Amino acid sequence: MEMEELEQKLLRAGADYRNIPVPDDMKEKLKKTVRSAKRTSRFCIPAVVAAAMLTLVILPNMGAGVSYAMGNLPVIGKLFRAVTFRDYQYEDGRFSANVQIPQIVLNDLNAEAENSEVRSELDETIRQVNFDIEKVTEELVAEFEASAALGESYGELEIYHEIVTDSERYFSLKLFIYRGAGSGMQSYKIYTIDKLSGKQIQLKDLFVEGSDFNTILSEDIQEQMRDIMAKDKGKVYWIDQENPEMNWKGLIEEQNFYFNAEGNLVIVFDEYEIAPGYMGAQEFVVEKDVYKDLLR
Repeated sequence: MEMEELEQKLLRAGADYRNIPVPDDMKEKLKKTVRSAKRTSRFCIPAVVAAAMLTLVILPNMGAGVSYAMGNLPVIGKLFRAVTFRDYQYEDGRFSANVQIPQIVLNDLNAEAENSEVRSELDETIRQVNFDIEKVTEELVAEFEASAALGESYGELEIYHEIVTDSERYFSLKLFIYRGAGSGMQSYKIYTIDKLSGKQIQLKDLFVEGSDFNTILSEDIQEQMRDIMAKDKGKVYWIDQENPEMNWKGLIEEQNFYFNAEGNLVIVFDEYEIAPGYMGAQEFVVEKDVYKDLLR
């Protein structure tokens, strides 16, 4: 399924999800879940996640239209499990929010990952990723609430997550973020973990130092852009402009990416990053034959 179709499906599902009431016995169910997890898992949910989950259950309601709920996603692969530890809902007619905040936990370590060095690295990486996810989403919620408190316009906030890579080597969690205030904006935050080293990685970490991967990947993407614009005059990318200052300058150090099911590299761009807003967020697949000789 294409990302545009997935995102539209998620947005439609969000409207239905708002109507689901929070069960009165949620707190007791959470306690049972935690107890069960401790009995059946070789490694318990990290303390920071468990503490956050228990704290969220006893938080008072912050106002009409706001609700908190707990829920676990199905097990993803053999190594990681994604847990939705907070749902934030808001609706007052002018402002609406549907936010799912995930956390990553270890599910079941394989033999290679059981040595203390990799386990320690994985624990620290997951702690850092979860901290950043919470920080990013809480800042967006705070920004939304501040606008809603003023009540002078309209606003919308949607945050969902998706596992886009869970291969033998890599795991990538993608946050889909939509902010609406007059005009909307789509953006992404992708976290990729190298299962072999236990570390979170950036795009540059995939390639041999000094390989000029940025130029090679950027040129391939530019050629794809030119092909798209040649076939559809309604499509516009910021390349080959008369004013060079308006041209896309190439990949940035923090560029979002993931590997698709075929093992090809997918480069992800936020709305407005490489094209006018009406083009929306963009993704380009770079075939592995383009960069395979540059990999570490």
